Amino acid sequence: MHQPMKILFLQKRPLFPADMGGKIRTLNVLRYLAAWHEVTYLCNVQAGEEPGVQEMREIGLRVETVPWVETPRSTLKFYGELAANLFSPNPYNVDKDYDPQLRRRAEELLAAEQYDLVVCDFVQMARNAIGLPAAAKVLFEHNVEAQIFERHAQQDEGWLRRKYMGLQWRKMRQFEGEAGQQFDAVVAVSHQDKETYIRDYNWDHVQVIDTAVDLDFFQPDPAAEQPHRIVFVGSMDWLPNQDGVRHFVEQVWPSIRQRCPEAEFRVVGRNPTPMVEQLGRAPGVEIMGTVPDIRPFLAEAALAVVPLLVGGGTRLKIFEAMAMQKAVVSTPLGAEGLEVTSGDNVQLANAGPDFANAVVDLLQDADKRHKMAAAARQLVEENYSAETVARQFEAICIQAVDSQKTAAGTV
Repeated sequence: MHQPMKILFLQKRPLFPADMGGKIRTLNVLRYLAAWHEVTYLCNVQAGEEPGVQEMREIGLRVETVPWVETPRSTLKFYGELAANLFSPNPYNVDKDYDPQLRRRAEELLAAEQYDLVVCDFVQMARNAIGLPAAAKVLFEHNVEAQIFERHAQQDEGWLRRKYMGLQWRKMRQFEGEAGQQFDAVVAVSHQDKETYIRDYNWDHVQVIDTAVDLDFFQPDPAAEQPHRIVFVGSMDWLPNQDGVRHFVEQVWPSIRQRCPEAEFRVVGRNPTPMVEQLGRAPGVEIMGTVPDIRPFLAEAALAVVPLLVGGGTRLKIFEAMAMQKAVVSTPLGAEGLEVTSGDNVQLANAGPDFANAVVDLLQDADKRHKMAAAARQLVEENYSAETVARQFEAICIQAVDSQKTAAGTV
């Protein structure tokens, strides 16, 4: 049994409310790491986020915060920052997430106490971690960040937006590739992502953890199902979710409603943009926005859809729906990196007519839908519990610490 480690964990924001895939993934790991090791979580905090900080302390984390104010999207200042970033060598989200005060606080903690390890959560935070005087450093990569920008540059509407995303892609590819080399280990969330890191960045220190889901939290409730209801769950201030839902409502939903006039589509997720809100004008579509608990909306759904056209990493929303014993229809890209089997525990279909056909087929065939849903719950029960995945993450951290101790001659 390895001795408990003292870990400094760097993130941009508190993990509560757990309303984004990245927060949920990190939370699934840290709930257990905090029980097994001594974890100091250092993050920025904005006014009103104090309740989330308290919730983190209640799961056993020591939380250190540094005040910060985020520039609201769609404001003049926000667009000014985007324009100013044209002259920066770094991607916009990397510059936005760098805070000299947070980095200074990390240096103070490392000077005052004997930490075994620094974990940097997301490459966007890497400027706060690179060069810190830490015994060992691990980078937790939830996506191939450059790949997301690349896909936007290829698929987004509007010449100007594609041009800007292309610039962000080139900057992120350069930054991500160099940043990852500054860590003793990189944690990837799928074997597909690992292969991309090796191919594009020549990284030889990448290890993979599975996607975790909290099976105690996400429990099936078959009696709640409404046989004509479809749900999408995801942060609606994340561009890939916005684009996927818009394409679904505009290009796929009319065909579904024509064949299933009683069908209803609910979009559940925080901070929907005005564009997303306008999608609620379509017949049978309801934009729910931010909700305190996504489980009732999953429980009521006959099936969940993941119509993503752009993305990276793995889709927690799929495993959460599976844990609630729901059939899921996803684009192949939406389920990218997940060990799922189309036609058994999930249904994969290309965006467009194929996607509409898959949805209608499952809406009209309850036996097929429920059989797929049961197989989905079984898959996550057997392979993707949060504790199992936290142990995978812990093992990578232990290996990084032990390797550095060996290199330093202290073992």
